[in-house]
Amino acid sequence: MTAAEQEVDLVTAEIMRQQLYNIAQEMGTVMIRTSGDPIVTEAVDFSTFIADPEGGIIAFSGYMTWHAGPARKSVQHILASVPRDEIYPGDAFICNDPYTTGACHPPDVGIVRPIFFEDELVAWCWSEGHILDVGGMSPGGFAPAAIDCYGEALRFPGIKFMEKGKVSEDVRRLIDANFRLASRNYNDLRCFLAATSVGERRVIDLIARHGLADFRRYVDVNTSLSEQTLRDRIAKLPNKTVVGKENIEHNGHANDVFTVQCAMTVEDGVIELDFTGTDPQTDGFVNIAEGAMWGVAVTPLMLMLAPDVAFNEGFFKCLRMNLPEASLVNVQMPAPSSSGHMETGMHVMKLLTRMLSELMAESDDPFVRSHAMAPFHDGWIGGVFAGADDDGNQFVMLDMNGGGAGGGAQTIVDGMDAAGTLTQVSNGLPDIELNELSFPVHYLWRRLNTNSGGPGRFRGGQGIDFAWTSDGVSLGYETVFSSCWQIPPAGVDGGFPGSTSGYQLITNTNVVALTADRKPLNRESITGDVVDLDGKQANVPVRRGDVFIQFEGGGGGLGDPLTRDPRLVAADVRDRYIDRAVAETVYGVVFKGDSLDADSAATERHRADIRKKRLSESTPGVAKRPSRPSGGAGRPVGFSLTLVSGQGGTVYCCQQCGEPLAEAGQDWRKACARRDRPAHEAVSEQGGWARERTEAPKVFVTEFLCPGCGAALNVSTDVR
Repeated sequence: MTAAEQEVDLVTAEIMRQQLYNIAQEMGTVMIRTSGDPIVTEAVDFSTFIADPEGGIIAFSGYMTWHAGPARKSVQHILASVPRDEIYPGDAFICNDPYTTGACHPPDVGIVRPIFFEDELVAWCWSEGHILDVGGMSPGGFAPAAIDCYGEALRFPGIKFMEKGKVSEDVRRLIDANFRLASRNYNDLRCFLAATSVGERRVIDLIARHGLADFRRYVDVNTSLSEQTLRDRIAKLPNKTVVGKENIEHNGHANDVFTVQCAMTVEDGVIELDFTGTDPQTDGFVNIAEGAMWGVAVTPLMLMLAPDVAFNEGFFKCLRMNLPEASLVNVQMPAPSSSGHMETGMHVMKLLTRMLSELMAESDDPFVRSHAMAPFHDGWIGGVFAGADDDGNQFVMLDMNGGGAGGGAQTIVDGMDAAGTLTQVSNGLPDIELNELSFPVHYLWRRLNTNSGGPGRFRGGQGIDFAWTSDGVSLGYETVFSSCWQIPPAGVDGGFPGSTSGYQLITNTNVVALTADRKPLNRESITGDVVDLDGKQANVPVRRGDVFIQFEGGGGGLGDPLTRDPRLVAADVRDRYIDRAVAETVYGVVFKGDSLDADSAATERHRADIRKKRLSESTPGVAKRPSRPSGGAGRPVGFSLTLVSGQGGTVYCCQQCGEPLAEAGQDWRKACARRDRPAHEAVSEQGGWARERTEAPKVFVTEFLCPGCGAALNVSTDVR
């Protein structure tokens, strides 16, 4: 039923919506102020929500958008497994099991509290955050070496953490017996519980103020408003199906490549995602659970297609999914999943971003077209340092600097630097000094990773580059896990891929002497034996005086880099986002002497030469090209194509030179000239880094070029 049909006061509806949102936000503030862990207080790796009695979201704080999936699943599982007459006021349930409560992974622990008004269950509230350890074989809860879920963590399938206001001593003892740093982790659980206590009180006060009938009425109204607005927005996309795939690399103990297949269908205001053809689940920790997949899938819709629409259960009413059981995207026990959201989940977000951008570029609506974007790097570049310091104190440092990869370029602006992943809308990077206060490490530098963003008319955001050495630790162990090590994140609309991410360990260094001088350090000043770590590697010994380096890649570019404004290129060189060589060879900008003033005429000639070189190194397209319609008007499709309609039909044409490519509805890429290069070479030529994959299948960067002028119309990363 629409708001108009219910004859409601839309002002009251908006006031109620904002009040509920403020309650969810206040719950988050409680978590920040009561937790002592930088994961919560600095990196803000948590979320809060309020749900209706059946678990449908009515307010969500949005710190981490993919937590919306586990939030719904947690309540739904509790309702399915606990009789209603055994759920009491003052109860709270603990949830971190991917297989039942839909957790992204076990270290993401949720506290779910029922809310009663006059003895009636009227709502739920939920607070969830990442805690330092949940037991299992690997400190920090990420287990690259795990072959099943039993070695990963202690899992709570929605059991009572508190009953009738009394915290369970049995659960406390279970945590003490299984978690590393149990008291520190238990303090975070108390902080989550405090957040739900505030949420419960505020919702009860709100209902008392408005009355239960109006509360329910306006919750339904706001859900309907969001659903209808999103349906209307989806209806502005072309009704069609686009098909794509994304590859997951290295499952933790084997450098294999796994494939996620997806068909995205738009029809009558609904988006359907069919993952038929996705590889079966593997015995590595890269599988993702069904609950988390709902959070992954809704994130691009929320942030790209409907950033101006209030998020609630209405979004899920516009989304359908087919997730094959026991596949990478719907893990079943006993397959492991402790990094599934950061591996398969983030690759799915990259895939959906590309597919949705393709559809948005074809929309007739200017708002929709302008919100297309290139994929984020969408890899949380993990590192866990654990052991005992020289005084015998145990420590586990999950370095939240892993959330510093670059964002994808947008149609009006470069990608965000150090953006993290698409889902991290309110996260941050930890304060270096607080990390050093909390853990036995000394940071040597943290800076942007030059040339890491994908080149384009709008450049992908840069990742970060940082290094540390241990402080007061003779021997510790580092576990690393990057989901984007060999396969670069693609650009869109002719934009080029960003760099990938990696790790180095330098042993037998001079760092002790260098730090004694208290001078700023860089990579060139450190001597020693360099060890290139794998993208996933557990328990690497780190000794006193060793230096650990982590460098994070950037987001994909948007549009051919040869169309970037030379003044912006000059500014990038000046600000050290890119170096001068990249400005000249990738962006085609020629400067006057040693200055950063572009020579316009020389730049145009050089860019023309680069386009000719592209074509000379390419193979011709395989499809016959149509004639350009006569007397036709053209409409831009992104920054690469123009859709020209006139006598003779409707044809895709190159936006730069007008060359006809294919009739509307056909795959215009088949008519393009094609240039293939190994991914590590292609990214290196643009000044970045990607780890070479030496075994089959190999990784390539494929450019689809206009056969008339050599413009880059599409650049993909392929595994074959």
